[in-house]
Amino acid sequence: MLAGFVTLANVAKPVTVDDTAYLLFARHIHSHPTNPYGFALFWWAQPEPAMEVLCPPVVPYWLALGMTLFGEHVGLLKLWLFPFVLLLAWALNTLLVRFARGIEGVALPVLMLSPAVLPSLNLMLDVPALALALASVELFIRAAGRGLGLAALAGCVAGLAMQTKYSAFVAPAVIAWYGITHRRVVPAVCAVFAAAALFAGWEFLLVAKYGRSHFAFHAGSSGGGGLSAFVESKFPLLAPLGGYLGCLAVGSGLLAMSALRVARCWTTGTAALWCLGFGSLVTLPRRWTIISDLNLVSAFWQLSGLIWLMAGAGCLGVLLFRVRTGLGVRVHRGALFLSGWLLIELAAAIGLAPFPAARRVIGVSVVLGLVAARVLSRVCRVRQDRRPSRWVVGVGVGAGALVAAIDTLDAYPEKLCAEEAALRVARARAEEPLSAGRVWYVGHWGFQYYCERFGMLPLIAQQTEARAGDYLVVPEYPPDDPFPRPYAGFDVRHPPEWVADDLGGVTADDLLSAKTVPNYYGGAGPVTGRDHPRLQVRVYRLRTDWVMP
Repeated sequence: MLAGFVTLANVAKPVTVDDTAYLLFARHIHSHPTNPYGFALFWWAQPEPAMEVLCPPVVPYWLALGMTLFGEHVGLLKLWLFPFVLLLAWALNTLLVRFARGIEGVALPVLMLSPAVLPSLNLMLDVPALALALASVELFIRAAGRGLGLAALAGCVAGLAMQTKYSAFVAPAVIAWYGITHRRVVPAVCAVFAAAALFAGWEFLLVAKYGRSHFAFHAGSSGGGGLSAFVESKFPLLAPLGGYLGCLAVGSGLLAMSALRVARCWTTGTAALWCLGFGSLVTLPRRWTIISDLNLVSAFWQLSGLIWLMAGAGCLGVLLFRVRTGLGVRVHRGALFLSGWLLIELAAAIGLAPFPAARRVIGVSVVLGLVAARVLSRVCRVRQDRRPSRWVVGVGVGAGALVAAIDTLDAYPEKLCAEEAALRVARARAEEPLSAGRVWYVGHWGFQYYCERFGMLPLIAQQTEARAGDYLVVPEYPPDDPFPRPYAGFDVRHPPEWVADDLGGVTADDLLSAKTVPNYYGGAGPVTGRDHPRLQVRVYRLRTDWVMP
């Protein structure tokens, strides 16, 4: 039921941000299944070899199979992701039953419908990778003591997770940690070897076909500078990643506070203040949330993230230490495993993140929920009155639903502006039948997908020579926005008035201040306010030939 809800909620959202790249890969694989990277992809400033655009193969091949079955229908392709969502729900439920029996009915909806999962599905890699990674861990736990065959299967699933998204390298690390803590070293070695063999096998196939490895290329392009430079580069990420955690882990954090001996009034007050802060940033213009150089929205998210991390640290303390008869260490394999798993996720979120984004902390949010549920189940065995109130579930689920609703609303402007621009061009052509030139657009993400669906062509600065009579569809970027939508990859210039006739602007806007595009997917905070329309584009008809400088 939860998996179905997550899948159906995703169908309502149009193509957004990185969805377009994965659809382009899937479209090519559908036509050339044995040549996945043998084409050029326009995703940055100019068309690049597909090998140089980060996209592991599992999800594109799955989408390509969906295209083979029922064509390139976005809604049906999103329904086609249901097996991944179902696998995620199964893995989470079985892990909760295993480590937090009696709390799964509370924790499962909080995690499945959280701001970490519900808005993140799209046509992207993150939720499928999480599903495969969690499933591989659960399969390996089941394999312990049952022979090496199931352990190898768990490793293969972990290898698929790694070839879904490279951040799923945590899966074999977690499997190895379970093998160490539960004295199942030989099955763990077997599973890790199977994962590495599957992962490396695909990369060797790419080397044989293209002369280079997709993973090695992107791993090499993100490195350099030595260990000290690497460590130094991670410090600026800590506060923004904590801010994303402040939104994505709200349900997990409240579960953790409920599990600790925190007075209910403090837990209730924290939740109330969080809801008040979230409601304020959803409705208030951005300029009202900046005082001098202090961005109150960023401060709110980062403070929230710090609170949830402190609650999680408290849960780790409960799992690992006892204090009633003097400070001592609890020697319990399950507690030690979950604690190490959370630390592995934290290290991966920081170490593997090239820039802050919500997807970097999805794993941290989910495993924090598992740790909190573990402590809560232990507490509730002794004190039934410590079971979390229903409003904890309501806040966690409500936050996920609200972020997903905002993200769905904020994904529509690219689609609406592309449609209206196409209509504007059609009317201009009807008025002047001799003016039937090509239509060029500027921008990536969802805007690229829908513009191309209407027959428009990408304009590349300093390269594309648009002819007299051609049409241009160019976004108007707010002057104070450092990361405007849709991303173009180069400085966007509008044609001067003596070069083109202005056919008018197209604006997509509404009364709600909150936005998630593109900041949920990369920026300084998951949900922020705005002082400008969601998206504005302008349509031109060229009088003379023109190249964007």
